[in-house]
Amino acid sequence: MDVMYVLWEPDKGLEDIQAKIFSEASGLPERAEVIRERNLQRAPEMTRYALTKDRKPLAYVTARDSGSEPGRTYIGYPWTLPNCPEDVQLKIFDEMMSYLEAREETTSIGTTVIEASKLCDTQKEFFSKRGFVEGDHVFVYRLPMDVVETSKLKVSTKAGALKCKIASVDDLDAIVELSQQDEGLRSQMSIEAIKDYFTNRVLKEGPTVLLFDEDQIVAATAPLRFKPNNVRVMGDEDRIIMRFTAIRPGYNYVWSRLLVEMAKACKDVGWTDIKIQAESHFVAGSPAIIGLAELRPEIIDFETIMVKQE
Repeated sequence: MDVMYVLWEPDKGLEDIQAKIFSEASGLPERAEVIRERNLQRAPEMTRYALTKDRKPLAYVTARDSGSEPGRTYIGYPWTLPNCPEDVQLKIFDEMMSYLEAREETTSIGTTVIEASKLCDTQKEFFSKRGFVEGDHVFVYRLPMDVVETSKLKVSTKAGALKCKIASVDDLDAIVELSQQDEGLRSQMSIEAIKDYFTNRVLKEGPTVLLFDEDQIVAATAPLRFKPNNVRVMGDEDRIIMRFTAIRPGYNYVWSRLLVEMAKACKDVGWTDIKIQAESHFVAGSPAIIGLAELRPEIIDFETIMVKQE
C-alpha cells in the first residue's frame, strides 16, 4: 500500500479525518471543529497522520503537553481504521515517541486511556508492551440536581455578595478577558475562536450567567441541554450541563453561586423538565476509590493514566 505521512496543517481537512478515525475506532464522539482549535494550540509535529495517496484516512497519533505537570507530555493511542496495516500504525507511533524523547520540553511521557473506549483493553496492552505502567485514575463525580430545588439553595455570604447578571453581546469583551484568566479555556481555544464561540453559539443558544465583584467580572457559565453520549452524559436521559466554566484566580469560592444562578436562569427560560448534571474531576489511585466507583453510579472511573518507565 502506498502511504503518505503528514503533519497537522490547518485548512487541509485533517481535522475531519481525525474526527472520523477517532469516532469510528473508539466508539466515542468527537467534533472536527474542536480538534481544529486544539491542534492550533500545538506544534504541527504533535499531530501526525497516515493517509493513502488519494488522502483517504488510515491512522493518526497526537500528543499534548500537560497544563499542570511540568515536563510531562501525553501521547495518544495511534488510532486506525480497519484498512490500516499494522506497520503503518507502529510507524507513526514510533516516530512520535522519537520526537518526544528528543524534545527538550518533555522530561516524562504518559498516556491516558478512556475507560469507555471500546478499545480500552487493547490500548492498555499496547502501552504496557512499550514500557508504560498504570498509575492513578481520573474520576468524575456526577450529581443530578433538580432545577427548581437547586435554584433555592443558599450559598455562603461571601459568594452571595457578588453581583449577578445575564450576559448580552455588550459583555463579549469582558467574557473574552475572563477566559484568558482561566487556564482551561485559555489552553483550549484562541481568542478569535472564543469570540466566535460566544458570539455565534453561547449567547444565542441560552442564558449566560456572569458574576461580578464590584465592576470586575470574576466568573461565568452557561447551561446547555445535552444528550447522552457515554462521555459527557451517561445513561439514557438528557441533562443540563455547564457548557463552560470560567473563574478568575482567587475566586474559587464562587462555583456554588454560579450553579445556583444557572439553575435560576434555567427556571426562567422553562428548562425544568430535565435535571442539571453537576460534576467534578479528581485524580486518585487508591483501591478504595476504584472499588467505590464500581459500586456507586455517581462516581465514574473515567480514565487510566499510564507513564513510560525509564
